[in-house]
Amino acid sequence: MCPFKEINIDQILDDNLKDNEFKMQYIKISHQYDLADQLIKIRKFKGLSQKQLAQKTELSQQAISRLEREKHIPKMDTLFKILEGLDASLEIIMRD
Repeated sequence: MCPFKEINIDQILDDNLKDNEFKMQYIKISHQYDLADQLIKIRKFKGLSQKQLAQKTELSQQAISRLEREKHIPKMDTLFKILEGLDASLEIIMRD
């Protein structure tokens, strides 16, 4: 017999999403993770290492690594340097 109680993370999330403040923060973080994931995918698709992207953007390799590892969104000027280094753009779409 397992001494630990089974945890249903989906149920915990569903319960917490009923709280509007939690839901707003969850959506914000989800968007940040999605954007960071897209930047990683583009970098890898283009065959660039973190070091190569850092050289193209005049950022440190550590800054690129931190973005990818911690999935946080950098300041706007840094984000645009990364987009430029990836030859990519940011598109904003209005939701219905």
